[in-house]
Amino acid sequence: MVAWFSTNLLKPHYGRPYPVHFKYEPSFFNHFMHWDAVWYTHIAVYGYRNSTVHIPTIAFFPGYSIIMKFIHIFVDKDISFLYILPAVIFQGASIYMLYLLLKALNINDKTIYMTLLLFSFYPSSFFGMSAYPVSAMNFFAISAFYFILKREYLIASILAGLGTLFGPLTVFLSVVIFFDIVKSKKTTDYPKAILYGVLSVWGFIGFVLYSFYKFKDPIAFIHAQDWWGKPTLLKRISNILMLIPHDIPSHPISTPLGVYEFDHFINLLIMIAYILIIVFAIDRLPLHYTLFATLILLEYLWALGGIFINTSAFARLSYISVPIFIAISYLLEDEPWLIGVLAPLFFFGNFVLEALFVKNYWSI
Repeated sequence: MVAWFSTNLLKPHYGRPYPVHFKYEPSFFNHFMHWDAVWYTHIAVYGYRNSTVHIPTIAFFPGYSIIMKFIHIFVDKDISFLYILPAVIFQGASIYMLYLLLKALNINDKTIYMTLLLFSFYPSSFFGMSAYPVSAMNFFAISAFYFILKREYLIASILAGLGTLFGPLTVFLSVVIFFDIVKSKKTTDYPKAILYGVLSVWGFIGFVLYSFYKFKDPIAFIHAQDWWGKPTLLKRISNILMLIPHDIPSHPISTPLGVYEFDHFINLLIMIAYILIIVFAIDRLPLHYTLFATLILLEYLWALGGIFINTSAFARLSYISVPIFIAISYLLEDEPWLIGVLAPLFFFGNFVLEALFVKNYWSI
Protein backbone atom coordinates (compact mmCIF):
# COMPACT_ATOMS: atom_id res chain seq x y z
CA MET A 1 0.00 0.00 0.00
CA VAL A 2 2.79 2.41 0.93
CA ALA A 3 4.77 1.51 -2.19
CA TRP A 4 1.69 2.17 -4.34
CA PHE A 5 1.01 5.47 -2.58
CA SER A 6 4.55 6.76 -3.00
CA THR A 7 4.91 5.52 -6.56
CA ASN A 8 1.69 7.12 -7.77
CA LEU A 9 1.48 10.29 -5.70
CA LEU A 10 5.08 11.35 -5.02
CA LYS A 11 7.62 12.49 -7.58
CA PRO A 12 10.82 10.42 -7.54
CA HIS A 13 13.76 12.15 -5.92
CA TYR A 14 16.42 13.09 -8.51
CA GLY A 15 14.43 11.03 -10.99
CA ARG A 16 15.81 7.74 -9.66
CA PRO A 17 13.45 5.79 -7.42
CA TYR A 18 15.79 2.77 -7.47
CA PRO A 19 19.39 2.42 -6.27
CA VAL A 20 22.06 3.42 -8.78
CA HIS A 21 25.01 1.63 -7.19
CA PHE A 22 23.73 -1.91 -7.68
CA LYS A 23 21.65 -3.75 -10.20
CA TYR A 24 19.41 -5.70 -7.86
CA GLU A 25 17.44 -8.56 -9.35
CA PRO A 26 13.99 -7.24 -10.46
CA SER A 27 11.68 -7.29 -7.45
CA PHE A 28 8.97 -5.32 -5.67
CA PHE A 29 11.32 -5.22 -2.67
CA ASN A 30 13.78 -3.01 -4.56
CA HIS A 31 11.53 -0.17 -3.39
CA PHE A 32 13.00 -0.68 0.09
CA MET A 33 16.69 -0.78 -0.90
CA HIS A 34 17.73 2.87 -0.71
CA TRP A 35 20.40 5.03 0.87
CA ASP A 36 22.31 3.17 3.61
CA ALA A 37 20.87 -0.17 2.46
CA VAL A 38 22.87 0.28 -0.73
CA TRP A 39 26.06 0.96 1.22
CA TYR A 40 25.55 -2.14 3.36
CA THR A 41 25.25 -4.06 0.08
CA HIS A 42 28.44 -2.40 -1.16
CA ILE A 43 30.31 -3.52 1.97
CA ALA A 44 28.93 -7.06 1.69
CA VAL A 45 30.05 -7.40 -1.93
CA TYR A 46 33.27 -5.35 -2.07
CA GLY A 47 34.37 -4.96 1.53
CA TYR A 48 35.28 -1.75 3.35
CA ARG A 49 36.97 1.31 1.94
CA ASN A 50 38.32 4.40 3.70
CA SER A 51 38.26 7.07 1.02
CA THR A 52 38.33 10.85 1.02
CA VAL A 53 36.92 11.00 -2.52
CA HIS A 54 33.92 8.65 -2.24
CA ILE A 55 31.77 7.89 0.79
CA PRO A 56 34.06 6.04 3.24
CA THR A 57 32.08 2.89 3.94
CA ILE A 58 34.12 2.24 7.09
CA ALA A 59 31.64 4.71 8.65
CA PHE A 60 29.06 1.87 8.69
CA PHE A 61 29.24 -0.87 11.31
CA PRO A 62 29.71 -4.42 9.96
CA GLY A 63 26.98 -6.54 11.59
CA TYR A 64 24.28 -6.41 8.95
CA SER A 65 26.76 -6.49 6.07
CA ILE A 66 28.24 -9.70 7.48
CA ILE A 67 24.80 -11.31 7.26
CA MET A 68 24.37 -9.95 3.73
CA LYS A 69 27.82 -11.28 2.80
CA PHE A 70 26.82 -14.84 3.67
CA ILE A 71 23.62 -14.43 1.64
CA HIS A 72 25.60 -13.10 -1.32
CA ILE A 73 28.09 -15.97 -1.12
CA PHE A 74 25.26 -18.50 -1.04
CA VAL A 75 23.13 -17.15 -3.92
CA ASP A 76 25.81 -15.13 -5.81
CA LYS A 77 23.21 -12.48 -6.69
CA ASP A 78 21.94 -9.22 -5.19
CA ILE A 79 18.36 -10.22 -4.35
CA SER A 80 16.71 -7.50 -2.30
CA PHE A 81 14.15 -9.80 -0.65
CA LEU A 82 16.90 -12.02 0.78
CA TYR A 83 18.84 -8.97 2.02
CA ILE A 84 15.69 -7.65 3.71
CA LEU A 85 14.59 -10.97 5.23
CA PRO A 86 17.02 -10.87 8.23
CA ALA A 87 15.67 -7.43 9.19
CA VAL A 88 12.10 -8.80 9.10
CA ILE A 89 13.12 -11.71 11.34
CA PHE A 90 14.88 -9.38 13.78
CA GLN A 91 11.79 -7.14 13.86
CA GLY A 92 9.53 -10.05 14.79
CA ALA A 93 12.01 -11.24 17.41
CA SER A 94 12.18 -7.69 18.83
CA ILE A 95 8.41 -7.61 19.31
CA TYR A 96 8.53 -10.95 21.11
CA MET A 97 11.40 -9.88 23.39
CA LEU A 98 9.59 -6.62 24.19
CA TYR A 99 6.58 -8.71 25.20
CA LEU A 100 8.77 -10.76 27.56
CA LEU A 101 10.39 -7.63 28.97
CA LEU A 102 7.09 -5.90 29.73
CA LYS A 103 5.72 -9.14 31.18
CA ALA A 104 8.73 -9.34 33.50
CA LEU A 105 7.99 -5.77 34.60
CA ASN A 106 4.49 -6.91 35.65
CA ILE A 107 2.72 -4.76 33.09
CA ASN A 108 -0.85 -5.98 32.54
CA ASP A 109 -1.61 -7.81 29.29
CA LYS A 110 -3.88 -5.13 27.83
CA THR A 111 -1.20 -2.48 28.27
CA ILE A 112 1.46 -4.80 26.86
CA TYR A 113 -0.54 -5.30 23.67
CA MET A 114 -1.11 -1.56 23.32
CA THR A 115 2.61 -0.93 23.76
CA LEU A 116 3.48 -3.61 21.19
CA LEU A 117 1.05 -1.94 18.78
CA LEU A 118 2.83 1.39 19.23
CA PHE A 119 6.22 -0.28 18.87
CA SER A 120 5.03 -1.83 15.59
CA PHE A 121 3.71 1.53 14.37
CA TYR A 122 6.67 3.61 15.59
CA PRO A 123 7.59 6.10 12.81
CA SER A 124 10.65 4.12 11.76
CA SER A 125 9.41 0.56 12.13
CA PHE A 126 9.41 0.26 8.33
CA PHE A 127 13.19 -0.19 8.58
CA GLY A 128 12.25 -3.67 9.76
CA MET A 129 11.66 -4.43 6.07
CA SER A 130 14.76 -2.80 4.61
CA ALA A 131 18.41 -3.84 4.64
CA TYR A 132 19.16 -1.66 7.65
CA PRO A 133 20.48 -2.85 11.05
CA VAL A 134 17.71 -1.02 12.96
CA SER A 135 15.66 -4.09 13.88
CA ALA A 136 18.81 -6.06 14.77
CA MET A 137 19.91 -3.31 17.16
CA ASN A 138 16.42 -3.28 18.65
CA PHE A 139 16.51 -7.02 19.20
CA PHE A 140 19.87 -7.01 20.98
CA ALA A 141 18.99 -3.91 23.04
CA ILE A 142 15.62 -5.26 24.19
CA SER A 143 17.13 -8.68 24.89
CA ALA A 144 19.92 -7.09 26.92
CA PHE A 145 17.40 -5.14 29.00
CA TYR A 146 15.40 -8.31 29.56
CA PHE A 147 18.37 -10.28 30.86
CA ILE A 148 19.56 -7.31 32.90
CA LEU A 149 16.16 -7.34 34.58
CA LYS A 150 16.61 -11.06 35.23
CA ARG A 151 20.11 -10.32 36.68
CA GLU A 152 21.65 -12.62 34.06
CA TYR A 153 24.48 -10.23 33.30
CA LEU A 154 26.68 -12.62 31.32
CA ILE A 155 23.95 -13.28 28.74
CA ALA A 156 23.03 -9.59 28.70
CA SER A 157 26.66 -8.62 28.05
CA ILE A 158 27.14 -11.15 25.26
CA LEU A 159 23.96 -9.97 23.51
CA ALA A 160 24.86 -6.31 24.01
CA GLY A 161 28.29 -7.03 22.54
CA LEU A 162 26.66 -8.59 19.49
CA GLY A 163 24.54 -5.46 19.20
CA THR A 164 27.65 -3.26 19.02
CA LEU A 165 28.53 -4.95 15.73
CA PHE A 166 25.40 -3.37 14.21
CA GLY A 167 25.67 0.24 15.35
CA PRO A 168 27.41 2.59 17.80
CA LEU A 169 24.33 3.42 19.89
CA THR A 170 24.33 -0.09 21.37
CA VAL A 171 27.60 0.81 23.13
CA PHE A 172 25.45 2.68 25.66
CA LEU A 173 24.07 -0.67 26.85
CA SER A 174 27.37 -1.08 28.72
CA VAL A 175 26.39 1.91 30.88
CA VAL A 176 23.10 0.24 31.82
CA ILE A 177 24.82 -3.05 32.67
CA PHE A 178 27.52 -1.33 34.74
CA PHE A 179 25.12 0.74 36.84
CA ASP A 180 22.62 -2.08 37.25
CA ILE A 181 25.30 -4.30 38.77
CA VAL A 182 26.59 -1.48 40.96
CA LYS A 183 23.17 -0.65 42.39
CA SER A 184 22.03 -4.27 42.79
CA LYS A 185 24.58 -5.17 45.44
CA LYS A 186 24.64 -4.05 49.05
CA THR A 187 28.41 -4.25 48.80
CA THR A 188 29.32 -2.53 45.55
CA ASP A 189 30.90 -5.01 43.14
CA TYR A 190 32.94 -2.70 40.91
CA PRO A 191 35.20 -5.43 39.43
CA LYS A 192 32.19 -7.41 38.24
CA ALA A 193 30.52 -4.26 36.92
CA ILE A 194 33.66 -3.28 34.99
CA LEU A 195 34.15 -6.81 33.64
CA TYR A 196 30.63 -7.12 32.27
CA GLY A 197 30.67 -3.52 31.09
CA VAL A 198 33.74 -4.23 28.96
CA LEU A 199 32.35 -7.57 27.78
CA SER A 200 29.20 -5.80 26.59
CA VAL A 201 31.22 -3.90 23.94
CA TRP A 202 33.19 -6.88 22.61
CA GLY A 203 31.81 -6.38 19.10
CA PHE A 204 32.79 -2.73 19.13
CA ILE A 205 36.31 -3.65 20.30
CA GLY A 206 36.55 -6.16 17.45
CA PHE A 207 35.56 -3.47 14.94
CA VAL A 208 38.20 -1.12 16.38
CA LEU A 209 40.87 -3.82 16.03
CA TYR A 210 39.77 -4.53 12.46
CA SER A 211 39.98 -0.81 11.60
CA PHE A 212 43.50 -0.68 13.01
CA TYR A 213 44.55 -3.78 11.07
CA LYS A 214 42.94 -2.72 7.79
CA PHE A 215 43.50 1.04 7.78
CA LYS A 216 46.07 1.63 10.55
CA ASP A 217 43.45 3.76 12.25
CA PRO A 218 41.53 2.20 15.19
CA ILE A 219 38.82 4.85 15.02
CA ALA A 220 38.58 5.11 11.25
CA PHE A 221 34.78 4.92 11.54
CA ILE A 222 34.86 8.17 13.55
CA HIS A 223 37.30 9.95 11.25
CA ALA A 224 35.15 8.85 8.31
CA GLN A 225 32.39 11.12 9.62
CA ASP A 226 34.53 14.07 8.51
CA TRP A 227 33.36 13.26 4.98
CA TRP A 228 29.98 14.79 5.94
CA GLY A 229 31.54 17.79 7.69
CA LYS A 230 34.01 18.70 10.43
CA PRO A 231 32.74 21.75 12.32
CA THR A 232 34.19 23.34 15.40
CA LEU A 233 32.50 22.87 18.78
CA LEU A 234 30.88 26.30 18.53
CA LYS A 235 29.64 25.51 15.02
CA ARG A 236 28.13 22.24 16.27
CA ILE A 237 26.25 24.09 18.98
CA SER A 238 25.11 26.69 16.46
CA ASN A 239 23.89 23.95 14.09
CA ILE A 240 21.89 22.27 16.85
CA LEU A 241 20.29 25.56 17.89
CA MET A 242 19.31 26.16 14.26
CA LEU A 243 17.34 22.91 14.06
CA ILE A 244 13.93 24.27 15.00
CA PRO A 245 13.78 27.24 12.59
CA HIS A 246 15.40 25.07 9.91
CA ASP A 247 12.75 22.36 10.18
CA ILE A 248 9.56 24.42 10.20
CA PRO A 249 7.92 23.89 6.77
CA SER A 250 8.02 26.98 4.58
CA HIS A 251 7.59 25.56 1.06
CA PRO A 252 4.54 23.91 -0.58
CA ILE A 253 4.24 20.17 0.09
CA SER A 254 3.91 19.67 -3.68
CA THR A 255 7.57 20.66 -4.17
CA PRO A 256 10.59 18.41 -3.42
CA LEU A 257 11.89 20.94 -0.88
CA GLY A 258 8.47 21.07 0.74
CA VAL A 259 8.44 17.26 1.00
CA TYR A 260 11.83 17.37 2.73
CA GLU A 261 10.67 20.02 5.18
CA PHE A 262 7.55 18.03 5.99
CA ASP A 263 9.69 14.96 6.62
CA HIS A 264 12.02 16.96 8.86
CA PHE A 265 9.12 18.51 10.74
CA ILE A 266 7.62 15.10 11.56
CA ASN A 267 10.96 14.01 12.98
CA LEU A 268 11.24 17.22 14.97
CA LEU A 269 7.83 16.49 16.53
CA ILE A 270 8.98 12.94 17.32
CA MET A 271 12.06 14.34 19.05
CA ILE A 272 9.92 16.72 21.13
CA ALA A 273 7.59 13.84 22.10
CA TYR A 274 10.63 11.73 23.01
CA ILE A 275 11.90 14.43 25.37
CA LEU A 276 8.45 14.86 26.95
CA ILE A 277 8.16 11.11 27.59
CA ILE A 278 11.56 11.13 29.32
CA VAL A 279 10.48 14.06 31.48
CA PHE A 280 7.06 12.67 32.43
CA ALA A 281 8.35 9.16 33.17
CA ILE A 282 11.52 10.15 34.98
CA ASP A 283 10.12 9.19 38.39
CA ARG A 284 8.96 5.77 37.10
CA LEU A 285 12.17 4.64 35.41
CA PRO A 286 15.43 3.63 37.10
CA LEU A 287 17.99 6.39 36.79
CA HIS A 288 20.29 4.38 34.51
CA TYR A 289 17.37 3.64 32.15
CA THR A 290 16.73 7.37 31.88
CA LEU A 291 20.46 7.88 31.35
CA PHE A 292 20.41 5.43 28.42
CA ALA A 293 17.49 7.27 26.77
CA THR A 294 19.24 10.60 27.34
CA LEU A 295 22.52 9.36 25.85
CA ILE A 296 20.66 8.29 22.70
CA LEU A 297 19.28 11.80 22.37
CA LEU A 298 22.59 13.55 23.11
CA GLU A 299 24.59 11.37 20.71
CA TYR A 300 22.09 12.12 17.98
CA LEU A 301 22.28 15.86 18.57
CA TRP A 302 26.08 15.75 18.65
CA ALA A 303 26.25 13.87 15.34
CA LEU A 304 23.62 16.10 13.80
CA GLY A 305 25.50 19.21 14.83
CA GLY A 306 28.41 17.84 12.84
CA ILE A 307 26.62 17.49 9.52
CA PHE A 308 23.70 19.93 9.81
CA ILE A 309 21.52 18.27 7.18
CA ASN A 310 18.19 17.79 8.92
CA THR A 311 16.54 15.94 11.78
CA SER A 312 15.09 13.26 9.54
CA ALA A 313 17.06 10.41 11.14
CA PHE A 314 15.75 10.87 14.66
CA ALA A 315 12.83 8.44 14.33
CA ARG A 316 15.27 5.74 13.20
CA LEU A 317 17.97 6.38 15.78
CA SER A 318 15.56 6.71 18.71
CA TYR A 319 13.85 3.38 17.94
CA ILE A 320 16.52 1.55 19.94
CA SER A 321 15.60 3.47 23.11
CA VAL A 322 14.01 0.63 25.07
CA PRO A 323 13.26 2.80 28.15
CA ILE A 324 10.97 4.96 26.04
CA PHE A 325 8.69 2.00 25.36
CA ILE A 326 8.81 0.99 29.01
CA ALA A 327 7.82 4.56 29.87
CA ILE A 328 5.00 4.46 27.30
CA SER A 329 3.65 1.28 28.91
CA TYR A 330 3.59 3.03 32.30
CA LEU A 331 1.77 6.00 30.77
CA LEU A 332 -0.78 3.70 29.12
CA GLU A 333 -1.39 1.90 32.41
CA ASP A 334 -2.32 5.21 34.02
CA GLU A 335 -4.03 6.77 30.99
CA PRO A 336 -5.20 4.02 28.58
CA TRP A 337 -7.08 6.55 26.46
CA LEU A 338 -3.72 7.76 25.13
CA ILE A 339 -3.64 4.77 22.77
CA GLY A 340 -6.39 6.46 20.73
CA VAL A 341 -4.11 9.47 20.25
CA LEU A 342 -0.71 7.82 19.92
CA ALA A 343 -1.59 4.94 17.58
CA PRO A 344 -2.97 7.12 14.73
CA LEU A 345 -0.06 9.57 15.11
CA PHE A 346 2.53 6.80 15.06
CA PHE A 347 0.85 5.12 12.09
CA PHE A 348 0.64 8.39 10.15
CA GLY A 349 4.27 9.27 10.85
CA ASN A 350 5.44 5.79 9.86
CA PHE A 351 3.30 5.83 6.71
CA VAL A 352 4.65 9.19 5.55
CA LEU A 353 8.31 8.47 6.31
CA GLU A 354 8.09 5.06 4.64
CA ALA A 355 6.46 6.57 1.56
CA LEU A 356 9.30 9.09 1.30
CA PHE A 357 11.91 6.38 1.79
CA VAL A 358 10.35 4.20 -0.90
CA LYS A 359 10.50 7.14 -3.28
CA ASN A 360 14.20 7.64 -2.48
CA TYR A 361 13.90 10.80 -0.42
CA TRP A 362 16.38 11.35 2.41
CA SER A 363 14.01 9.85 4.98
CA ILE A 364 16.59 7.81 6.85
